[in-house]
Amino acid sequence: MRLFIAALIPDTVRDALHKAREQLQRAVPDRALRWVAPDNYHITLLFLGEQDEARLPVIVQAMEAARAGVPPFTVAVQGLGVFPNWNRPNVLWAGVSEGDQPLAQMATALERALLPAPSGKPFHPHITLARLKTPCRDADGLKKRLHDAVQRLMPADFGRYELRAISLMQSTLTPDGSVYTELHTVAL
Repeated sequence: MRLFIAALIPDTVRDALHKAREQLQRAVPDRALRWVAPDNYHITLLFLGEQDEARLPVIVQAMEAARAGVPPFTVAVQGLGVFPNWNRPNVLWAGVSEGDQPLAQMATALERALLPAPSGKPFHPHITLARLKTPCRDADGLKKRLHDAVQRLMPADFGRYELRAISLMQSTLTPDGSVYTELHTVAL
């Protein structure tokens, strides 16, 4: 089973992100961008990859421990950017301007509990909107067009919501993209 732990987003935020995506697609109609399906928008707390089904109770236990002492909190989705940077964009994302601390706290606890060797990388909560195909050829100015389109949408406020749970998700790869299934929810 291909698994990850996520903070899901409500339809109001999903709709606002989708409207921004449509504007970006009109401004940058390029096949070098692979857009994430709006139904798949989420904030990943920890990607686990392939896991044996027998490990599910351990994962759920780690989720329950990670949310201990974390009451429901507000998440504000705002801003757009790319990873790793504008010189070499690989991922286009919407950011989190409020709620990043409790998200990072849970992500760190999950990583320590479930990964044999935690990455040590700083956690940057975000919602992936698109991936740029590698290698990103820039002969036609794709990076500049994308950067300009993003700047026109700024400050890009997509809404606020109260996060009340984290979810264990299964990702099934299909020829049409990933299909996500919620396997378990842990309330905050």
